[in-house]
Amino acid sequence: MKKAKSFTLYFFIYSFMICSLFLSTTLSIHASISTNVKVYINGELMEFGRDANDPGPYIKEGRTLIPFRRIFEALDMEVSWDAKERMVTAIGNDIEMKLYIGKTNAYVNGEEKTLDVPAEITDGRTFVPLRFVSENCGAEVKWEDSTKSVYITLPKVITLPEDDIPGGPGNIDIPVVVEKKLGEKVTYNGMTFSFDSVELLDIPNASEKKLRIKGTTNIEGSTLWLEVYNECHNYVSLRAFAQPSESDTYDFLATLYVSNSFVPSYMYVYTEDNTGKRIKIADYEF
Repeated sequence: MKKAKSFTLYFFIYSFMICSLFLSTTLSIHASISTNVKVYINGELMEFGRDANDPGPYIKEGRTLIPFRRIFEALDMEVSWDAKERMVTAIGNDIEMKLYIGKTNAYVNGEEKTLDVPAEITDGRTFVPLRFVSENCGAEVKWEDSTKSVYITLPKVITLPEDDIPGGPGNIDIPVVVEKKLGEKVTYNGMTFSFDSVELLDIPNASEKKLRIKGTTNIEGSTLWLEVYNECHNYVSLRAFAQPSESDTYDFLATLYVSNSFVPSYMYVYTEDNTGKRIKIADYEF
């Protein structure tokens, strides 16, 4: 009888310890995840929870993760899911991005990049790191800790009036491209522009740097496509947007996150004709 009582007591203590350990582990996991995150895109609050298939974002290990379809669709990109490879692919705006579930390596236009937090599947839904995705699509991201809010500002794309589009109707000509140095001007079909600086900005505790390219143009709301190459002829693609101005000169700005090993060497500049065909109009040597 005493043995039976002792066995029962030991079994109770053992069960209690196992339950406590399980509860402690579960609480610790959930303690590292914070929900009720607000996400604003161009000042407009994204709504989540409209149905069972619309989960909201959350914070894990200091990084905001968001349902992959919602963020990529907001960035005007088409998405696909490869169940075999456990891979998300997003394509649009001259960008192709690949992220893998549980892996810290991703690819942007073929260039390998490192994530602080990988994409993951939670409650049957795929989540991706919001800042990485947004910034590598050319958007600006700001975090407000007091309200747990993320503010995403998308690059403004403005279509020029048809008569002003370089290479527009009746104006499709292929220019003779002459190699330029930074600061030298190029004129093509009424557009005069120059690219004046190419910078690599350090990011504390990150495996990437911010590539920032500045220039000027005479046409409001204009956009140019840039291909920036390193000495190994690997390249990244990004767009330069003319910033609002009260004068007749508009600042061009293009930004993109690149790996620490990427060192810009030269750059090709493109515009589009009325059919969407790209035309190379400048070649800058750094």
